[in-house]
Order: sequence, then structure tokens, then C-alpha cells
Amino acid sequence: MSAQENPAVRTLNRGREASPRRVKIHRCYTIDELARVVGAAKGTVRRWIKSGLPALRDQKPMLVLGEDVLHFLFARKRSRMKCKPDECYCVKCRAPRRPAGDMAEFVRLTDTTGNLRGICPDCGSLMHKRIRCDAIELLRAVLDVTIAQAVPSLKK
Repeated sequence: MSAQENPAVRTLNRGREASPRRVKIHRCYTIDELARVVGAAKGTVRRWIKSGLPALRDQKPMLVLGEDVLHFLFARKRSRMKCKPDECYCVKCRAPRRPAGDMAEFVRLTDTTGNLRGICPDCGSLMHKRIRCDAIELLRAVLDVTIAQAVPSLKK
């Protein structure tokens, strides 16, 4: 039995984004084959079909065209959002936001970097952004930045 056929040896990219690189556009895939090719679970592929991935459902086993898979995966893939220098990324809102009241707090982590913290104006959750220490002066022109003392670590 080869390593690809043995489920104990075969590993999936669980927790990672599906890789469309190995999908061939002129090939039809069953759910199991597609899951193996893109490195996803079979249940994930079934959810993709329920959420709009075109499939040939009139026969058993259900088939998915490679070209449709590529279009579906590239449409799902969002481009990375870049934050402007005066913005932090709000995980709850899933968007870059400027801190509420234009106020932020800087906590030094190392000699060269620190963590900029602010409150999201929309949802009220805490936002973080890692920045260089020399960028604080540029931020102070736009935001009211206070420098806080780092909490001492238990490891020291």
C-alpha cells in the first residue's frame, strides 16, 4: 500500500487554506479525490458544494469539474487588507479601523518593536497592531498616542 493510499500516512492541510495549485482544469473529481488534491476534508468539499460550487449531481458519484473548482477557490480567496499607518485591524469586525477617539496606547515589547492598542469605534473590542518604535513619532501627528509600561514577564 502506497503512502497516498494509506490514511495513517497521508496528512491533510487541516487548519490551512485549500491549495488550488494541484487542481487540473480538464479533469473531473469525486468528492474524495478533490479533498485529497486540495488538502481539505471531504466535509469541507461537501460544504463548498452546498455554498455554490457547481457539481454534476445527476450521477453517482457526484463529480466536480476542475475548472469550476479553480474559479470557486479563487473567488473565495480574499486579498489581504493592508492597514494604513493610523489604523489597527479589528478581528471582530474583520476590517481595518481607526481607533475610537483617535486615541491609542503603545506598549514596548522589544528594543525595536511594540504593540499599538486601541478600541474599535464600531464594536468596542480591543484592537492590536505591531509597529516599530521609530514609527511612534509619525503616529503622534495623527493619533493621540500614550506610551504605557510593559507588564513584567513571569519568565524573568
